[in-house]
Amino acid sequence: MAKIDDRPESSLHAAFDRSDAHRGSPDKQLASWLSELDVGVIEVDAEQRVVRVNGAAERLTGWSIVEARGALLDRVLRLIPAAGTTSGDPDIDVGEMTELFDEGAPAKVAAPPALTPRREPVAPLAPVIIDEGALRTPGAPLAAPEAAAASRPTSARYTALLERRDGSVIPVVHTIGTLTGRPTRESQRDSRPPPAPGQLILFRELGAPGPLPIHPAKPRYDALTRLLDRYAIIDRIEEALNDCRANNTPYALCYIDLDRFRLVNATCGHEAGDDLLQWVATRVHEIVGPKDAAGRIGGDEFVLLLADKNEREAERIARDLQICLLEFRFGWAEKTFSIGASIGLVVLTPHFERAVDVLGAADHACRIAKENGRGRLQVYLDDQQMTTSRRSMQWVASLQRHLAEGRLRLYSQGIHPLIKPGAAHTPRGAHFEVLVRQLGEDGRFYSPVGIIQAAEQSGLIHVIDRYVARQAFRLIGALPQHALRRLDTCSINLSGVSLLREGLLDFLVEQLHRAQVPPSKICFEITETAALANLGEVLWFMQELGAMGCRFAIDDFGSGHASYGYLESLPVDYVKIDGMFVRDLKDNSLHRAIVESVHRIGDTLGIKTVAEQVENQEIADLLTSMGIHYAQGWHFDKPQPLVDLCGSLRAQGQPSIPDATGSPEGR
Repeated sequence: MAKIDDRPESSLHAAFDRSDAHRGSPDKQLASWLSELDVGVIEVDAEQRVVRVNGAAERLTGWSIVEARGALLDRVLRLIPAAGTTSGDPDIDVGEMTELFDEGAPAKVAAPPALTPRREPVAPLAPVIIDEGALRTPGAPLAAPEAAAASRPTSARYTALLERRDGSVIPVVHTIGTLTGRPTRESQRDSRPPPAPGQLILFRELGAPGPLPIHPAKPRYDALTRLLDRYAIIDRIEEALNDCRANNTPYALCYIDLDRFRLVNATCGHEAGDDLLQWVATRVHEIVGPKDAAGRIGGDEFVLLLADKNEREAERIARDLQICLLEFRFGWAEKTFSIGASIGLVVLTPHFERAVDVLGAADHACRIAKENGRGRLQVYLDDQQMTTSRRSMQWVASLQRHLAEGRLRLYSQGIHPLIKPGAAHTPRGAHFEVLVRQLGEDGRFYSPVGIIQAAEQSGLIHVIDRYVARQAFRLIGALPQHALRRLDTCSINLSGVSLLREGLLDFLVEQLHRAQVPPSKICFEITETAALANLGEVLWFMQELGAMGCRFAIDDFGSGHASYGYLESLPVDYVKIDGMFVRDLKDNSLHRAIVESVHRIGDTLGIKTVAEQVENQEIADLLTSMGIHYAQGWHFDKPQPLVDLCGSLRAQGQPSIPDATGSPEGR
C-alpha cells in the first residue's frame, strides 16, 4: 500500500501531540514503522472517547483529528465484525499482524484478539501494553518474518469491515489493547495517581479480492438513547429501498446533526451531553409513526426514516422538529444553552443502489446546511453541483488509493515579466506555478477545485500539499545542471491547514535535501487568509526556510482581510494580486485603484507584484503601465504538464515558456 503521509514526527505520540515531539529514539523508530506501513492508530480514554488519531487513521476512517477528538470510538471507528467471529473468539491472522511491525521493529506481539469497539470497556485476551514507546505484550514473541510468511494463508484474513465516513466499506485487520496511564508532571508533584488506562487501537486496510460477506444482524439499539443503532437503521433503509423499487412507496430520510452539542460537552462534561442526547432522542421518538424508524448513528447525529411521506410532508415534519429543538433551553449547573439542529433531507428513489448511498446523500445535505449557517434544512437535490460536490468528497475519502494510482497530476503555468517598451530586460529563466489536475475515470483531466474544497473540509488538504511538494521536488531534482540553470523559480502552494500541521518544516527540508533541489529555486505561496490567521507560525516558517534560500509569495492578496500592515513583518518576495481585481480592471475604477495601491506598497517594501488571471492583451498593457512586475493567466499560456515543462528545460532548444515580449529566451 502506497504511503502518502511522510510526516517525520519524532515519536508515536508526536503524530498526536507536540509535547512529545522530542522523545527518545525508540519512539522515533516506532513512529517511522507505523508511518511506513500505513497503520491507523486511535487512542481512547477510559470512557471510550477519542483522544488522539494519526494521519493513517484520518485517511482510513474519513474523520479528521479535529472532528474525531472527544467523539465516541464507535462513531469514528465503525467496525462490522468479520463473518463467523464473536467478540471472544480470536480471528487475527498472525502473519498480517506481523506485517505491522516487521520492518525491524523490536516489538513482541502475541496473536491479539478480534474485538469490536463498543462503549463498554473492552478486555482484550492478550492486552497490549504501551509504555514509553515500547510496544509489547505478555506471551510468545512474534515469529520471524520468513516463518510468518510461510505459515500465512494464501488469502488474507480480515478481522472486521470498516465502514468509512462516506459509507464505503473496506476490510481491515485490527487489534485493541490496554494503554497504561502515564503519570503527568502535575500528578507526580501532587502525588496523585496516574490517569485511568485507556485503549489503543491499531488497524490497517487489507485487499478484498471478492465480495465482502456482510451478514446483517438482528436490529440492535443504541445503549444510551434506546433508538436503533447505525447498523440497524441501515437495514431499515435497505428494506425501504426495496419497498420503494417494488411498490413505489414514498420514503424520506432526515439526517439530524445537533449544532451546539460540543459546547455542552466542553463546558458541562459528558454527563450533561448524555442527558441532552437522551432528551433529543425522546423528541425524535415522539414523531415516529408505526412504519417509521429512528436511530442514533453517531455522537450527536440522528436519523429519521419516514414512510409514506413525500418531500413536502417530510420537510414539514423536519421543520417542526427543528423548531422544537430550537425553542428548547437545556439547563445544567446554572448554565443554559439553546439547542439547534442542521438537517439534511433526502427522498428515496430507485436510483439509489444501497442504503449507505442514501445515508451519504443525507449526510452531504446536512453538511451543506451547516456550511450555510447552521440551524438550516437542506433538501438533497440530484443536480450537477451537489452530485459533483459529493463525488469530490468520495474521491478524497479514497485519497490514498487515488494518489497511489497517479490520479492527481502536476501541471505548471508560467509567470511572465511585464516589460515596458524600451526598458532593459535580462532573461532570468523559467518562472512558473505548480498546479494540479484530476485524472478522471474516462482518462480526461478535470479541474481540481472540487476535491481541493473537499480535502479542506475533511482536513486532508495537507496530504495533497505534501504529495505535490514531494513530486515537484523529484522532477526538478532530476534535471541536469544545464536544465537547472534555465529554471529561475518554481512556486508551490501551501494551505493554512498544512502550516498548522506538526512536522511540515522538517518534511520540506528533508524532501529538498533528498531530491537535491537548490532552495533558491523554490518559492512557497501562502494565501493571505492563512498568513493572517497564523502570523506567528508563518513568520517562523518563513524565517527558517528563508535562511536556506527559499522565497515566499502571498497568494490571492486582497481576497481576505487585505491588511498591508503584516507585509512589513513578513519576509515576502512576491505579492500575487487576486484575479477578482484583475479580470475587470479596465471597467472597474475601484479595482484599478486597489491594484495600484498594492503595487505602490509592494514597491516601497521591495516586494515584486504579480497579477493573476490576465486574460487579454488590453489588461496586460494596463498592468504594464501601472508598473506591475509579473502577470499570470491564459493570455500568456495555458497550464501544461510539469513533466513536459521539465522536458523542454532539458532540451537544448528554446524554452517552452516565452516571456511577454515573445522572446524565446524566457525570463
